[in-house]
Amino acid sequence: MTMGAATPPTIDDRFENLIISPERVLEMLGKRKVGEVSFEQSEQGDARRLLLHVEKVAIENKRLQEKTEASYLESVSHHLHEILLGELTEQLSYTEELVQNVLNLPENIGELLDALSVKACSVSKLEPIVATMPWLYDELIVVVNTPQFRRKDSRGRIIVVETLRTALSFLGIENLRTLIPSLILKRAMPQITDPYPLIKQKLTHYSIGVALTAKRLASLSNLNKNQTYVLAIVSNLGRCAVTRLYFKLFDKIQLHLLQECQKDKEQKRHEALLKIAPSANHLIALQQEFADAVSADILEWMHFTRLPIAQPMRACADKQPAKVNTLSKILHQARAYAQIRMLHQLKLVDIKEVKPLFAEQNYPTGALEALKSTDIFTLPLVKSEDS
Repeated sequence: MTMGAATPPTIDDRFENLIISPERVLEMLGKRKVGEVSFEQSEQGDARRLLLHVEKVAIENKRLQEKTEASYLESVSHHLHEILLGELTEQLSYTEELVQNVLNLPENIGELLDALSVKACSVSKLEPIVATMPWLYDELIVVVNTPQFRRKDSRGRIIVVETLRTALSFLGIENLRTLIPSLILKRAMPQITDPYPLIKQKLTHYSIGVALTAKRLASLSNLNKNQTYVLAIVSNLGRCAVTRLYFKLFDKIQLHLLQECQKDKEQKRHEALLKIAPSANHLIALQQEFADAVSADILEWMHFTRLPIAQPMRACADKQPAKVNTLSKILHQARAYAQIRMLHQLKLVDIKEVKPLFAEQNYPTGALEALKSTDIFTLPLVKSEDS
């Protein structure tokens, strides 16, 4: 959406740019590099329109017709992103390969989340499932040996935990219900996102914020807290997948096009390609178009038998009206709250802008006051003294 100078960017636009880089939001609000705002916003609008109309655009038509270097670079970038969109759309349709090869999650990840969700969950039931995931074993061993969970024997010597069963026992089931979904998200997080290195940090911050907000809201709405928490955490797997694929495909396609230029001796195009970097605006457009649908696809692929979170995620992806006191409504409310809280931390939103958005979400009575005093960005893990 292209906005006039007098129209402030929406909360949603601010948040999406915050995930990429806080500097971008400052620019949008006119606090830095004022002259660049309209270009950034118009490019973002172009990126969104590209998603809607790319099948009608001939890839080669505009390559060599622009008169200025800026428009020529834009033309080359447009060409690269048309190819990227085609490949990304295809890869997103193969959910099993996406989960296992892009997000690096095992095929029994749904079984693990199912096991965690039942009241009768126990160490003996979790151990054989977790044992099939060496990466998760390593993460749990690291956590259980941190000062927060460290224990001492009768002589005061620190007990170094090395076995999975001991780690699970020392951490305790309630901590594991909080910790394991967050470690699954950590596993799926994009790692290399240059030239936007803060994406992983901001997306992790946001995901935890949404999950803990959702859990608090669930307790005020008489919904299952653990189910709501897991839904909120894994609702961002689509964002992780789209982000990982975007940067992976950008590098791959850029290299391929550079090799083509060398072969065809197209020096001008070669030089333009070297100047093109991954586009925050295209990434934002891709997130808005695909992320929730991909999350819904992933949750349906997991084939839960006890965790009823696939349908609420699909309802969210399909933008169905959410009824009060449902998991999908809680997810909407938690996302809105976490986004505003993150923007408010950096003074990127005013209270007067927030009030109508809060009213629109129809939070449970007392929820906003309760959330105000809640740390929604730190996992509430508690040391258990039970062996």
